[in-house]
Amino acid sequence: MNEPSISLPRRRLRASLAFALCNLPLVWLIALRYVPYLEVPGDWLGVSYLLTTWTGHFGLLVLLAWVPLAFIALMVPRRVLWLPAALMVTAGMWLLLLDTGVYAQYRFHINKFMVTLFLNDQNGEIFSFTTTTWLVVLGIALGLLAGEAWLAKLLFNSPRAWRLPVWRMAGGLLLIMIVSHAIHIIGDARYQRSVTQQAAIYPLLFPATAKDFMKDRGWLDPRAVRAANIDTSPDRAESLNWPRQPLSCNARATPPNVLLILIDSWRHDEYSARNTPQMHAALDGTGRRYLSHFSGGNSTRSGVMSLFYGLTGNYYHFLEDTQTPSLLISQLQETGYELGIFSAASLDSVGFDRSVFASVSELPPAAQGETPAQRDQAMTASWLDWQAERRRTDSEAPWFSMLFYDAPHGYSTPKHAAMPFQPSALRMNYLKLGPETDPLPYYNLHRNAVYNDDRLIGRVIDDLKASGEWQNTVLIVTGDHGQSFNDFGQNYWGHNSHFAPPQTQVPMVLHGPGIPAGNHEGTTSHLDVVPTLMRHVLGCVNASEDYSQGHDMLDTALDHPWVMSSSYLDYGIIEEQRITVVDGTGDWKVVDRQLNPLKETISPAVLEAMQVSRRFYAP
Repeated sequence: MNEPSISLPRRRLRASLAFALCNLPLVWLIALRYVPYLEVPGDWLGVSYLLTTWTGHFGLLVLLAWVPLAFIALMVPRRVLWLPAALMVTAGMWLLLLDTGVYAQYRFHINKFMVTLFLNDQNGEIFSFTTTTWLVVLGIALGLLAGEAWLAKLLFNSPRAWRLPVWRMAGGLLLIMIVSHAIHIIGDARYQRSVTQQAAIYPLLFPATAKDFMKDRGWLDPRAVRAANIDTSPDRAESLNWPRQPLSCNARATPPNVLLILIDSWRHDEYSARNTPQMHAALDGTGRRYLSHFSGGNSTRSGVMSLFYGLTGNYYHFLEDTQTPSLLISQLQETGYELGIFSAASLDSVGFDRSVFASVSELPPAAQGETPAQRDQAMTASWLDWQAERRRTDSEAPWFSMLFYDAPHGYSTPKHAAMPFQPSALRMNYLKLGPETDPLPYYNLHRNAVYNDDRLIGRVIDDLKASGEWQNTVLIVTGDHGQSFNDFGQNYWGHNSHFAPPQTQVPMVLHGPGIPAGNHEGTTSHLDVVPTLMRHVLGCVNASEDYSQGHDMLDTALDHPWVMSSSYLDYGIIEEQRITVVDGTGDWKVVDRQLNPLKETISPAVLEAMQVSRRFYAP
């Protein structure tokens, strides 16, 4: 039989692509190890997304892996091409197999940091393999290499491989992948949990969304869609073992109210008699102040998530994708609390509508106003109206409320407002910021924004005192994260860029029945808030380890040797003298609390943190 009349380089390319595509069924087979951590969808949209993503995304990964093989095929003689091809594919298959094992334990995919942990895990604390396991692994690897070598020789020397419609097959896989992303856009816009909950299991998948795009053009009303599709049942994601034991809670006959006051971008050094005189006057000597308190994140999403779930940031994507609500919010609802959720900025933009408050059927929109300061004022007025309406109806139910102030995040102050901190910039201009910029005017503008929010919070406190509810209200005052002003001369401004105290350490004050006054000097975390409220407000007798990675903040001996804080992609393990930073690619470094580089070593705290971070993943 005559060979096809195509050039030798094209033959090699076709044969190499045929070799890659022939391995796709094996890739699909190995990827079945992700299935135990996937809630199999029961509706047509979820099933469609599963089929198209399984086919298209793993097909895309195979095509991406084929690209370097294609370059080799153009340079290496055909008679020896089988060897590098077999070695590359065998390595890729084992990388995928290893990733399925890492995902089973930690619910994130393999990266450089995991390899470093493996190399430093001398005592088998993180990874433990027997001699038999190593022998089985070696045997399978050699068998796989032999099989791949046989297949490569067959395809590179067979004219039939040159005739296969490999380009059409590759194009078909790419088309299926595009369809899967289109399905995710629809599922995400419709709050379709059967679709969104699947995304986390796929390595290197970045699913497309367009909810804001459709909303801006009037094609979608997200709140109406959410109201129509929300599931307020307390069901949890099946692949989370959370809580590890059923909650046993018995709230007192007249449980206290709970008010959480959050100030966006509030630095730990901005709580004082001068900067926050209203709160300081009300809480100094009567509240419990935590002097070394860290947020679970250096951004709003991860900071608030840690506060409401009592979990580290590695759970966030999974909780959002599965639309799993905060256990604290669900328990408050089950106990009969009225909820009043107020925010100056949109809660939808950071995903809290499908995570923290996923069980709240009516989630109010952001406050109205042209500036953050105006929206803070409008939000405070709405809260006061809500309380007045409750009292008019003689409601006897306890209430939980959140007030989320935004002015410091926007460096916003009301017109003609008091500006006690001088010299102060009139507005934040990020284009003017640099290593030589004087930070004081911008820092003072931020402090002035906090000062004016404090005056609004004073109205809230005065209302509670005037109504007689002050003594029966647990008040939590804190920030979602901090804010940098080039504190260490390394040109860091804002947040979400490092895990040193300017961006992660925040004020924390508790006040209310059963909370002793004074200062707590030990290190505490946002993860400790949920166990504290569960035990002392909702009467839950479970050990905190059943549902949280935090501990009771009223334990006077509480002093964490390390805390974990996350950003959108990175996370840091913060110790007294060092911070281990792991970025989204798995690269890592060690710095001190002033961001000076230290020798890269894996401390015992890091190994402990990795163990703790996987506590609630189902086996």
